Amino acid sequence: MGASSFSAGRADSALARVDARVKVLLLLAYTAVLFWDPHPAVVAASFALLALCIRAAGLRARAVAATAKPVAVILAFTLCANLVSCDGTAPVRVLGAVGVDLARGARGLMAVMRIVLLIGFSLTVSASTTPVELGDAVVRLMRPLGRVGVPVPQIGSMLSIALRFIPVVADEFQRIQRAQRARGVRFDEGPLRVRIGRWAAVLTPLIVALFRRADRLADSMAARCYADGSRCQVPSRSLGPRDRVVLGMGIALCVALVLCSRFAL
Repeated sequence: MGASSFSAGRADSALARVDARVKVLLLLAYTAVLFWDPHPAVVAASFALLALCIRAAGLRARAVAATAKPVAVILAFTLCANLVSCDGTAPVRVLGAVGVDLARGARGLMAVMRIVLLIGFSLTVSASTTPVELGDAVVRLMRPLGRVGVPVPQIGSMLSIALRFIPVVADEFQRIQRAQRARGVRFDEGPLRVRIGRWAAVLTPLIVALFRRADRLADSMAARCYADGSRCQVPSRSLGPRDRVVLGMGIALCVALVLCSRFAL
């Protein structure tokens, strides 16, 4: 994530000291809980859990909210698409065939809240874990698949590179955009067709620059014998007692949330 848009968590925070494999597994488990159609009370309790995780990662809630701001438009559109009906079947008529369906709006609100929770927990994990730790965690978790021919070390290496490229893309985008603004380009003025052309003047050099960086990185990795996977091995390491306790408590909490939703509290 770009440094300008998101402040990383403290390296000495409680969540940063947890093994990356535990955080990845708990994030996957909680994602499954969210897709289990949780009860509204469970969703409300999850926001309290998210607040605790943000505090444990040493983050500021304002920084997390600012990072999730770009998806606010999509979430608002999702909510409006569920709330407003244009086929004349809505219980509350507003104008002609246009009406408001409160039941569908409530379902849309639940979907939006689940997406916000997923984004919040994902940001918390990514901010409290370095790209190298995430890549190594994926390699260690996928290691059993290597017995059936899956190139696990190479997959982990590609994931680590992709995570490292995220701030590079953000910084390159901001650099090109500032250069265009210095030349008098205004991205928020003029007709839509003109604005699209102005953004194309940013995206085109951005893509070219990224391909150039990728080519240089590929040549460097090939020169250092990364191409055959001999330099991509990650040593195995067992979880410590604290990490096992955190993993057990997290899985137990996920099971409790599923049971609460199943029996509707």
